[in-house]
Amino acid sequence: MKKNRMLFLVPWLTIVLLMGLSGTGWAAFPEKPVNLIVCFGAGGSTDTVIRAMNDQLSDKLGKPAVVLNKPGSGGQLGARFASKTSPDGYNVLILSLSHLLRMAIDSEGAVDILKNFDMVGRYVNQPLLLGVGKDSPFESLRALIDFAKRNPGKLKYGSAGIGATGHFAAEQFIKGAGLDIKHVPFKGDANATTATMGGHVNFSVTGLPKFGPKAASGDIKLLAAYTKKRLDALPSVPTFAELGFPAVVMYSWFGFAVPKGTPKGVTATLADKLEKAIKDPVTMKNLDNLKFNEWFIGPAEMETFAKSEYETFGKVAEIAGIKVGH
Repeated sequence: MKKNRMLFLVPWLTIVLLMGLSGTGWAAFPEKPVNLIVCFGAGGSTDTVIRAMNDQLSDKLGKPAVVLNKPGSGGQLGARFASKTSPDGYNVLILSLSHLLRMAIDSEGAVDILKNFDMVGRYVNQPLLLGVGKDSPFESLRALIDFAKRNPGKLKYGSAGIGATGHFAAEQFIKGAGLDIKHVPFKGDANATTATMGGHVNFSVTGLPKFGPKAASGDIKLLAAYTKKRLDALPSVPTFAELGFPAVVMYSWFGFAVPKGTPKGVTATLADKLEKAIKDPVTMKNLDNLKFNEWFIGPAEMETFAKSEYETFGKVAEIAGIKVGH
C-alpha cells in the first residue's frame, strides 16, 4: 500500500519540481514589470506603434509594460541584448521584418532570431506601396515595366538603405519582372521619398504612412500595392497580383519574441495578454490613426510565419545579390 502511494505521488512531485526549476510559476506570471525591448530610438515607427498599445498591455498584465529603447546597428544591438536576458518572460523583444532581412544578408554578423528566440505572436502590418514622382512620365506599372525592358539599366529606384524593407520589396518586383534597374540607397525613407518626388530616382517603395499623405497631396503617384487585396484607403491602386505578379506580396510587420527556453506557460500567458491588449478598442483606434493594421497570430503560427518570411526573403537576397555593404 505504501509502495503504491509513493508511485502515485512521484509524478506530482516531478511536476512541482519542474515548475520550480522553470523559473517563475506559470500561474503567478507576471509578478513584476515586463520590458518591451524596442531596437530603435524613441519616436521611430517601432517605438510609436508599441506605445500605441502599451497602456492597454499594462492593464491586461496587471503589471507595467515598460518600453525599453535599445537602438543601434540597425536593430542588432537590441536583439543581442534581449537574447542574453533570462528566459523568464520579463524581457520581450519587439521583433520586426527588418531583423529577418538582416539575417538574410548578414548570416555571420546578424543575431539569429530563429535560433535564439521563441515566438510569442505577431502584432501589426503596414502596407507597402510603389510610387513615382508627380512629374514622372509613368502613369501605370505596365508603362514603367515596358520602358525598363526597352532601356535596361536606365531607370533608378531609391530605398532607405541596403537591406532595408524598401530595398527588398523593390528587388522582389524587379527580379520577378525580369528587369534591370539600378538601386540608389539613401539614409532613411524620408530621403528616398524626397528623391522620388524630385525625380532624382524613378520610383521607391515605402509604407502607407509615408506615401499616403504624399499621394493625397499629389506629390506621389502610386502605381501598385504589395498587398493581397486592394486597400480600402486606396481603392484605385491595383495590387501586383492584379498586374500579373502574384508572388510579389510583402508587408512591413512587427511581432514579439522571448529568449529561447522561456517556459511555454509563460509564453502562452504573454500571447493571451498581448492579443487582448492589441484588440482593445483603444489600441485599434490608435493603430488606425497610425495607418497600421492589427494582424495578430499566436506562438505556433508565428513560428511558422517567421521561418517562411526568412526563407522567402533569403531567396530574394540570393537572387538579387543583396549583401551587407553591397
